[in-house]
Amino acid sequence: MSETITISPKACLFDMDGTLIDSSPAVVVAWETMKETYPFLDLDHILKSAHGYRTVDALRKWCLIDDQELLAKEVVRFEVAILEAAKARSASGADGIVSLPGVKDLLRQIGEGAEEARDGFEGWAICTSSTHFYASQAIPTAGLPMPKIFITAESVTKGKPAPDPYLLGAKRNNAEPNQCVVFEDAPTGIRSGKAAGCVVLATCTSHTRESLEKEHPDFLVEDLSHVQAKWVDGELHLTIEQPTDRASPAPTPLATPSVSRSGSQENLSEFAKAAKTGRTPVGTPAADIKGALRGMSGF
Repeated sequence: MSETITISPKACLFDMDGTLIDSSPAVVVAWETMKETYPFLDLDHILKSAHGYRTVDALRKWCLIDDQELLAKEVVRFEVAILEAAKARSASGADGIVSLPGVKDLLRQIGEGAEEARDGFEGWAICTSSTHFYASQAIPTAGLPMPKIFITAESVTKGKPAPDPYLLGAKRNNAEPNQCVVFEDAPTGIRSGKAAGCVVLATCTSHTRESLEKEHPDFLVEDLSHVQAKWVDGELHLTIEQPTDRASPAPTPLATPSVSRSGSQENLSEFAKAAKTGRTPVGTPAADIKGALRGMSGF
């Protein structure tokens, strides 16, 4: 069973790896390469835990690298290993770096008419834990358009789960955080979006629904083929088809300021009432409906 809700954000802020693209087989190869140098690495644990972190943070944490010069070199080595593994896989007929279901259609729909409607703004941005070096190659490799607003690991001092990437993404779109929808596939990213005060939509493209529901995203879909976009009178409308048996709203510790699915019961009731009408506005003042309601790659 599913329900359909339409919301009207000012901007869509997309995570990249795991949300828009899939590079997981190549990432596994990169970590296997790192294990040759750091034999103590627990790859099973890392592959379950590192997704969403900047490479610089992941290598510092799991490879125990303190030297900044070495760390910078290892970040480059790791990312080059991903790109080379993806290229080799593609050459052999396997998936290298590919777009996930529904992504190309959704970005095309958002892009249609956006510039005329927003005085040059596209209505979307990528806010990734990846470096610009990696992301700028991964996106076209997957056949996706490059965004005009591109937040990468180097853009912020603190990466996800800190709110910085999405706060900057909202600012670059001339939008308040509560006027933006964050699209994320990882618990770390969901926490970042909620901490920024954005509405968060989770995709079950890299993690189980159970693990994502623990972070209480505002919306949850299997993948982005369940989200459609169109512009109406200069306003972006997103139609979301999600399961009806979603988890009950509950607070998320890092959600400061609080956002929709961690808000007051009064505001949540208003949100549910609006949802039944088929259209829920995003970007209204916090006291209204929302009320209290991967320097470096994100792998």
